[in-house]
Amino acid sequence: MTEPRFVTVSELADKPQGGGSRPLLGGCRLHYNGPGSTGFGVKRTAMLLPESAMLMVSPMGCGRSGSVVAEKFGFADRMFYLNLDDRSVASGAYLERIPEAVKTIAGLGTFKAVLICMTCIDALTGTDLEGIGRSAARAAGIRVATTFMDPIVRDGRFGPMVQVRQAIAGCFEGGEPQPGAVNVLGTFAPVPAQSELAQVLRGAGIDSVRTAAGCRTFGELEQMGRSRCNLVIHHQAAACGEDLEKRLGMPFIRLLTAFGPEQIAADYARLGAFLGAQLRTDRYAESARRALERFSADFSGKRIAVGEAVCGSPFDIAAALVSAGIRVPFVFRDMVLPSDGAAIRRLRALAPDTPVYSGVDPGTFTASRSLPQADMALGLDAGYFLKNAVSVAWPFEETHFGFDALVSLLALLRRGFEAPETHRAQMRGSYLTV
Repeated sequence: MTEPRFVTVSELADKPQGGGSRPLLGGCRLHYNGPGSTGFGVKRTAMLLPESAMLMVSPMGCGRSGSVVAEKFGFADRMFYLNLDDRSVASGAYLERIPEAVKTIAGLGTFKAVLICMTCIDALTGTDLEGIGRSAARAAGIRVATTFMDPIVRDGRFGPMVQVRQAIAGCFEGGEPQPGAVNVLGTFAPVPAQSELAQVLRGAGIDSVRTAAGCRTFGELEQMGRSRCNLVIHHQAAACGEDLEKRLGMPFIRLLTAFGPEQIAADYARLGAFLGAQLRTDRYAESARRALERFSADFSGKRIAVGEAVCGSPFDIAAALVSAGIRVPFVFRDMVLPSDGAAIRRLRALAPDTPVYSGVDPGTFTASRSLPQADMALGLDAGYFLKNAVSVAWPFEETHFGFDALVSLLALLRRGFEAPETHRAQMRGSYLTV
């Protein structure tokens, strides 16, 4: 039987990373996009912009997928569509209709901003999206942000999920810095006041931890531009940190969500130095240590495959699990990121022969029966290939950071073992459309 192609962690660690992302298997190839690519997506992320509407400028097929997501999550009344046909695309006449469409939306008197979302058609034809946004703003007298929904460059440095985050951050307004407030960039959820991160920062004199998802009004979102700094916890938000530093002079630090206790402690030390404060994290570190010990005692020897439909590096999660006595039969990663490097080296020290597969390589699908077996699949992308394993979907609607990220991961996996669900059941509970 043909086996899917893979690279071992040891081989991956020996490859030069360079300055950007690189495909696991190298070269240009067809992609198989299985229905396990979870996350928020461009449209759902755009709806984090409070008191806003989205105008999708697209063929009807793209608009239809947007309407399904909008109905599922209750923001259909904020979605508007400018549908394109072959003639309007060929002539470009639809571009002249965009300012009028935005003016119509603004005339409803309901919204404070409009986010124009265009597709790969305009990316390929080189449409001046920012120029169109400025024209629409002048015509409608409303704040306008712009973004692309372009799967062709999904894995690029400025892919659609990067651009939609930039569009939201572009609405931040500068002003007198507020020393008691910081922003967290890269999350789809508010940071609860009783969370570990909020309490640790409160001990350093920071009372307000802001996220776009936590803003109830457009004015509150604009106020995020006056926070003292930005904490970037996801690689797709790094460009936002760079933009805000350049435009508003806001300093930022990259603290990508980690799961290894040593890495988490090191990140808190970096954060303390960045803020000029002593951060007290001992009790959270102890809680994580106890949780890791209990999980190891209960599930040591179990096999957990790690997909890339997770928040954080799958290599980092795999290394944390292996250190707890869990067997990781394989990891999924199609595009290897520069931020994966340290985690890959940690995993090589623990399990150098761990195979890494690409979940979008057609060969992985056609030879999926030859994949190593597992008791559990973390991430719906991994669960899609392991029909007999317990499937655990990542909770993207939650924000976890620091030692809480590790504790929450272990609790998620424990629930999976104690109350198992099949991949089919997990898929039915997701927002995916196929």
